[in-house]
Amino acid sequence: MRWWRSCSLLLLLGGCQAEPPPDTAQHFRAEVQGLPVHLALDDCEVFRVLPDGRRERVLTTDFYPMLSVCQRQDVTADSDYIRVELGRQALGAGGCCATGGTWRSRDGRDWQRRVQGRWVETGATPP
Repeated sequence: MRWWRSCSLLLLLGGCQAEPPPDTAQHFRAEVQGLPVHLALDDCEVFRVLPDGRRERVLTTDFYPMLSVCQRQDVTADSDYIRVELGRQALGAGGCCATGGTWRSRDGRDWQRRVQGRWVETGATPP
């Protein structure tokens, strides 16, 4: 019966981790219009990193009904805007992108998307 307890203890301890899994996100920090902005890009999603370390999702690509993989995620900034480019590729398809786009923001919270050559507030109906 002792062997059973030992095996049970090993199984329980085997599931414990000393440290959380590594952060795979691409972190980006910048100052835009005098405001500090901290973003994390992870699998074609953009998160605003809050001061306490929690993440708030602010952008993602459009829904795609088939399996896809994040092919492109890039972030840049200048003194006026943060710009993010995201792109998902359908599995088995060549090139990029099944869904994606380019967005910009002045604060990391409110975003505009480039649609047919114009900047449109996210959530707004394109012209």
